[in-house]
Amino acid sequence: MIAVDAEKCVRCGACVRDCIVEVLKPGADGVPCVASGEERFCLNCQHCLAVCPQGAVVCNGVTPEECAGIGPLPGAAELFNLLRQRRSIRQYRPENLEPEIIDRLVEPLAWIPTGCNDHRLFFTVIREQREMAFFRAEMSRQLNLLIRTGIMRLVYPGYKRYLEEIAGGKDVVFRNAPHMIVAATPRSAPCKEADPWIALSYFDLFAQTLGVGTCWCGFAVHAFRWNRRLRKRLNLPPGYRIGAVMLFGKPDVQYARAAHPRQTVRTSDGVMHVRQSQ
Repeated sequence: MIAVDAEKCVRCGACVRDCIVEVLKPGADGVPCVASGEERFCLNCQHCLAVCPQGAVVCNGVTPEECAGIGPLPGAAELFNLLRQRRSIRQYRPENLEPEIIDRLVEPLAWIPTGCNDHRLFFTVIREQREMAFFRAEMSRQLNLLIRTGIMRLVYPGYKRYLEEIAGGKDVVFRNAPHMIVAATPRSAPCKEADPWIALSYFDLFAQTLGVGTCWCGFAVHAFRWNRRLRKRLNLPPGYRIGAVMLFGKPDVQYARAAHPRQTVRTSDGVMHVRQSQ
C-alpha cells in the first residue's frame, strides 16, 4: 500500500510521473493516491518513495527515514579502472575471508535489479573452507566416475589435459577457492535466466573494491543441476533453480597491469556497431 502525507506533499507530481505501472494518480485535492483497483499492479519498486523531495511517500511500510540519502559516486576514471583491471582469479590463499568482509559483500545484494522487480533471488554463500571441502570432494568423485566410464572423453574430447588433471586430483572446477556464492531463482520468475547473472555481476565488481578475487564457475552450474547431493547441500527453497555460481576469496596472485583486449567500432547512419576481438 502506498500512502502520501498530505501535509508534507507539495503536489509536484514527481511520484506520479515516475510510476512505471501508473498506479498513482493525482487526487481531487492534488495529493497523489492509488487509483481504485490498481493496487495489485504495484511492483513495490519504491520509485515513488525515492523520488519524493519532501519525504511524503510511504511505500508498503517503508518510510523515507529508513532510506539512505543520495551519496557521492565514484568518478568515471575510477569506475573505468575497476572495469579494466578486474581479472578472473584462479589462485587463492588457503584461508577464510574475515566474517565482516563476507557480511559486507552480501549487503548490496538487496539492491540488485531483477526483471519486473521480481526480487525473489536466493543466495547460498559458502563461508568456510571446511564446507567447500565437501563440494570439492563430491565433484572430484563424480568427475572421476565419468572419466572411468569414458563419458567425459566423449563429451569433452578436446580437454585431454583437464581430464588428466582431474584424475590427478587437481581442483579444476573450484580452483581451491575458500568461498562460493550460488544464485538461484524460482522457475516462475519472469527473467529467471538473466537475474542470477546480473546479481553476481554486481557482486563481482563490489568484491574488487574490498580486495576480494572472484571467478565465474559455469561448470558448477551444470554440476549442481545434475548432481542431487551437491544441490541438496545448497538447501534451496522448493521450486528454485540454480542460475549462476561465483568463486571468491583472497587472491594469491597480483597483476602488474591490465590486459589489452581489442574491439572494432564502426558507425554508419547514426548507428554504432562495436565488436569484441582477440
